[in-house]
Amino acid sequence: MHSEMWGPFAQQLASHYTLTCVAQLPAEATLEAMGERILHSLDDEPFYLLGWSLGASVALHLAARYPSRVEGVILMASNPCFLANEQWPGMDAATFHAFCAQIAQNAPVTLQRFLALQCQGIEKNREVLETVKARFALTDGPSLTALMEGLALLEKRDMREALAGMTCPVAAILSCDDALIPAAVGEAMKRLQPALQLHFIEQAGHLPFIVQPQACVNLLCDFIDATRKSEN
Repeated sequence: MHSEMWGPFAQQLASHYTLTCVAQLPAEATLEAMGERILHSLDDEPFYLLGWSLGASVALHLAARYPSRVEGVILMASNPCFLANEQWPGMDAATFHAFCAQIAQNAPVTLQRFLALQCQGIEKNREVLETVKARFALTDGPSLTALMEGLALLEKRDMREALAGMTCPVAAILSCDDALIPAAVGEAMKRLQPALQLHFIEQAGHLPFIVQPQACVNLLCDFIDATRKSEN
């Protein structure tokens, strides 16, 4: 994905705060490289981080590495440990590996299927899918190398320890019917980080900021304003 996906949600959020969307991430798909690119796009002031899906892992990495710079973290439709195991809810490993194989064989077609998967659980999902496809097409798609590196990152990087160790305020916005991120992840994250502010949005699939942008803006504003008040 790319920053154009944020669409009207970003415009609404920018009416409340100074907003920086990172348009292009480095070719090297590592949390370290992506985090440095984001950090270099900002000024020296403290900031909040909002990460969607894989972007939430980047946000957790940055917050753990630069705790004095980060005032708060918002995780949207994300899972700090993407693949399921006996102790953690997530995507089935066999399903994930099958998707990786499909990407390697035919990335363009598989990406279109992936966009449709993100819209599952959404009322009038065909209309939302057309919106998502239009936004996705605004820039060139990622290279196969970048896709495979990103998938490897999802498979191998476990950010649960970073989440558990967060000293800044953390909020999570999840969907009740996300085909990629099970709702049970919310309570699992709260067990790791009891201070986590957990919110659920219904019928939003993997795209709460597209389906219900105003609701997401309201949640973010409430979170940021409350954390700022607590600091004063």
